[in-house]
Amino acid sequence: MTPLAWADADLRDAPEAALAEWLANLQVAPLDIARGEMVQAGLARTGEARHTLALSVHAWVGDRGSLQHLFDQIATAFADEHAFDAAEVFPYARFVTWRQDLLDGEDAAEGRAYWQRYLAQAAALTPPRLVGRQAAASQQTARVRADESVDATFLSRIAACADTLGAQPDALLQAVWWLLLARLDGTGRFIAGWQHDCRRDYPPMQGAVGVFDKALPLIVETAPETRFADWFDNVDGTLAAHVEAQEYWAVEAPPIAAHLAVGFACHERPRRHGVDRQWQLAALPGPLPNFELALQVAWDADGAALSVHADAARHSEVAAQRLLMQYLCLLDAIVERPDTVLGALPLVGPRERELLLQSQEAVADVGAQTVTQRIAHWVAETPDAPALEAGEQRLSYRELDQRTARVAHWLQGQGVTPGAIVALNLPRALDLPVAILSVWRAGAAYLPLDPDWPEARRAAVLADAKPVFTIDAALPDASAQPEAQAASHITAPSDLAYVLYTSGSTGTPKGVAVEQGQLQNYVAAASAAMQLDTCRRWALTSSVAADLGNTALFGAFHNGACLVVAAPHEAKDAEAFACFMRAHAIDALKIVPSHLEALLESAAPCLPRTLVLGGEAAPRALVERIARLAPQCAIYNHYGPTEATVGVMVHAAEPGAPVPEQLPLTRVLANNRVRVLDASRGLVPAGGLGEVYIGGAQLCRGYLNRANADVFVADPFHAGERLYRTGDLAWVLPEGGLRLAGRADHQVKVHGYRVEPAEVEAALLARPGVRQAVVLAVPDAAGATTLAAFFVGDGEGVDGRALREQLAAVLPAHMVPASCTAVSAFARLPNGKIDRLALAASAPAEAPQRVIAAPRDALEALLADGMATLLGSGPVGVEDDFFELGGHSLQVIKLVARIRKLLQVEVAAGVVFDHPTPAALAAVLREASADAIALEQLAQTHRQRDLADESVGEAA
Repeated sequence: MTPLAWADADLRDAPEAALAEWLANLQVAPLDIARGEMVQAGLARTGEARHTLALSVHAWVGDRGSLQHLFDQIATAFADEHAFDAAEVFPYARFVTWRQDLLDGEDAAEGRAYWQRYLAQAAALTPPRLVGRQAAASQQTARVRADESVDATFLSRIAACADTLGAQPDALLQAVWWLLLARLDGTGRFIAGWQHDCRRDYPPMQGAVGVFDKALPLIVETAPETRFADWFDNVDGTLAAHVEAQEYWAVEAPPIAAHLAVGFACHERPRRHGVDRQWQLAALPGPLPNFELALQVAWDADGAALSVHADAARHSEVAAQRLLMQYLCLLDAIVERPDTVLGALPLVGPRERELLLQSQEAVADVGAQTVTQRIAHWVAETPDAPALEAGEQRLSYRELDQRTARVAHWLQGQGVTPGAIVALNLPRALDLPVAILSVWRAGAAYLPLDPDWPEARRAAVLADAKPVFTIDAALPDASAQPEAQAASHITAPSDLAYVLYTSGSTGTPKGVAVEQGQLQNYVAAASAAMQLDTCRRWALTSSVAADLGNTALFGAFHNGACLVVAAPHEAKDAEAFACFMRAHAIDALKIVPSHLEALLESAAPCLPRTLVLGGEAAPRALVERIARLAPQCAIYNHYGPTEATVGVMVHAAEPGAPVPEQLPLTRVLANNRVRVLDASRGLVPAGGLGEVYIGGAQLCRGYLNRANADVFVADPFHAGERLYRTGDLAWVLPEGGLRLAGRADHQVKVHGYRVEPAEVEAALLARPGVRQAVVLAVPDAAGATTLAAFFVGDGEGVDGRALREQLAAVLPAHMVPASCTAVSAFARLPNGKIDRLALAASAPAEAPQRVIAAPRDALEALLADGMATLLGSGPVGVEDDFFELGGHSLQVIKLVARIRKLLQVEVAAGVVFDHPTPAALAAVLREASADAIALEQLAQTHRQRDLADESVGEAA
């Protein structure tokens, strides 16, 4: 047997790197316990009278404390061989025997029962949820580390506070670590691990060498309103109970592993030996390596060393540094005020405050030219360059200028004056951008209306905005208009640019008023952040009634590029969209992720060189799919509410890098401020969750004809400035940036439109016979957000299908619930509020049963199966209406793509809207087919293949 391996080297005058390499080489070949290799040592001469001794002990025979004790014993023996008596060292064999006697003793049953009871409480618990943690672990074992020092003065304050609380300093230090993780986790309850060295509890074992460390599980529970002193008393009591039962914890086979995700270890600092302390311990191992993240504290009378150790595949060094920064801030506050409630203790100190403020705002010179002034620049510089295309219509910058001048003159003749509002009830076509620019040229602001809105919605918006004029259906023939005689209005930054109506929490839509200067800052800042000046051909595929399309609309004109307006069918059909992208050589697109996903259901999808995703979260699967289809495509994640002028944050997806579950937002557009604040409007620390507030150059003027006190608040960090309270929740990423996490209220995004369910609820409550109503956001089969309505009716005469039809007459399509379900009563929480989760879970049981008509042939069966797959809600009968079952326009795009692929027939999306049942759709397809028999045979072939695949799946 070889109990000791030895290495020797002469590294006199060698650089530190050489010494480090030598030390690393000592650990290249792991110790072989089967051969008796338990300890490895190496001695390097690093000077005439200076040496470095390296010790390595196999984890089965020694721990961190053992290495420290070996060092003490070697140093003592070297200084005075008679001062060290090996016989006084407690032998590990005696500990093993004693522990076995305990396990066989009369108290063993009670000790095991203690852990069984404790683990029963921990069975369903998970580690704390930390936003900086990476989802995928690598096979590497690299660690990251962050270090801070605590001086003797602060340490004495810690000891005094612990004494006041009736506990030891290490218990206080541990409790503060758990409280920090609980505050960042947000759930208030998780499982953790305490690395405890039992030699500290048994004086005879001091100096022993062996395995004495244990990772004891610890349940952490917090409530924001609890005083720290009271909460700490419970924690300290649990630690004491753990110590009493520690020898009954199954070290060799822990029943759970979740407690190893986060840990805590506390040790005394090693002593220095000899005259002038010539023996100094350079380094010791960190916490147990099976901890994914742990805080280690080592202290003596001179102070303490704090270090956060983490798995480099899961946590970054920056994240570890921020944790340590927050820990010291929290510790200082607790030592100062231990009676403070947990939720009021600060996590953000001066250092982190400065970092947060720097990362959440950006300042840059973006120029002072408004969009109209930029267009005038391109008219002078590149008059013949293409500016606007739609179908066969094309305008150069010179022609665009001439046409807008004539239309502006015509508008002035209709009574339009500077500062007025002009409503635009125009389809998405060439006239629409011309009308917008003409309204500005006349000095007015535009109010976009969507031609697809129900008349009631349009009337409500017009009644609130009171425009002086409405352009309905089309512009007048510009060639018949005289050339403008009067000078065009020169836009000023303070001029109103447009008014957009968004969903309102009161049940009434509200108009967001955006000024020219705010729009100018957005276009210039977005162009710089996303390199939009390289984009020459933008596609406009969305309605301008929401500001999603403004990135393309004004991004093109600001940069002298061409805006290509897609016809309605080209944005609703996957094959038509791909043809549009190729035919017009589109190199830039702004689109809602779920819309794009549907449009990719083409035999040969086409993607641009620059892709901006906005309006809703961009899922990982879509980003990975885009990367496979078009590796050269630059993908930008974009965020911002209408009140902050289109968007204020972006993130460029890194080519070839792993895609996170949800794309973050890492860059604030120039001259904007994005704050994540808590309920007291204080800064949320890195790793924490809070509400997003926005201020700066793009913050809108306010709401038209409404007071703004509730959502526009004073900026606590910039005197005299405003912030907009978005209602969006976000995690603050340690490396900088945000990750969105839903809504503080119940507002949601549906197909890129912001929807306040309260507005839909108000429309429901206005229907005869509806006494109560709740609208929830739920995922459809593809994971996209849709709306589900639940109502309590006045008697049995209220029908959910009829209600949905009534809502479709007064609400835009994206606000019409996919289903309206009658319930007898709403489940309630103890506080009296509606239990929305329970309501959604119980709704299917109370939903009326429908008769499912079976298909009569293979074509009907294929269409019914396709609809059922998209809806994800069970079988679809041949007489069932796809839209009444919850289908929407994006799913129609996928259904049409499926029909084309399987049946090799051309079908427009409008056909599905006009014939929404499998039976009706099958009839139309037969009529349009040159060979109905062949069509049925093809459907039969695919149907049999599907059934065979299902059989194989069931057998597997």
